Amino acid sequence: MLAIIFILSVILLQDIPYKPKEEFEIKLDYQFKQRPLGDHNSVNLDETRGEYQRRTGGGVLPYLILNIKLLKLSEEKMRVRISKNINDRPINKKVDINSVIELDLGFTDDMKDRVKAHEYTVSFISSDKKTLNQIFISIGEDGSFFVNGEKRGKF
Repeated sequence: MLAIIFILSVILLQDIPYKPKEEFEIKLDYQFKQRPLGDHNSVNLDETRGEYQRRTGGGVLPYLILNIKLLKLSEEKMRVRISKNINDRPINKKVDINSVIELDLGFTDDMKDRVKAHEYTVSFISSDKKTLNQIFISIGEDGSFFVNGEKRGKF
C-alpha cells in the first residue's frame, strides 16, 4: 500500500517544464464588446449586489482573446491540451509548427473579479502521450498578465 502511495505521489508531483519563450509568441487581441444582458426577471438569493449589476448591466467592456503562435515543436505533429482553473473539460487538439491556438479568455473584469477562469495551462503532449512542456497563463486580481510566471503587462 505504501509503495502505491509513493508511486502516485512521485507521478503527481513531477514538475512539467515551461515551454521556452523563443518557441512561441503570444499576441493579444484586445477588443471592446457589449456584455450580453442577463435576465432581469430572475432572482438569485446568493448573489451579491455587484454580481447582480454585472449580470444585468449593459455597457461596453474590455474583452481579451490570445493568439498563441507555435514557432518550434519537439515533434513534427503534437497534441495540445488546454485546461482552465475552473472545472471545465480540457480542450484537446492536434497542432503543428506555425499553428495558432486561439484562447478566448473573455471579459477582463470577470477574470480580475474571479468570476470566470483566470488561469490557463497549455500542455504539449508527445505521440507517446507524455507531457513535454507547458505554457502557463494567468491574470492577477490587479489585472497583471503573466506568461510562465513572467509579467507581460497589465489590463
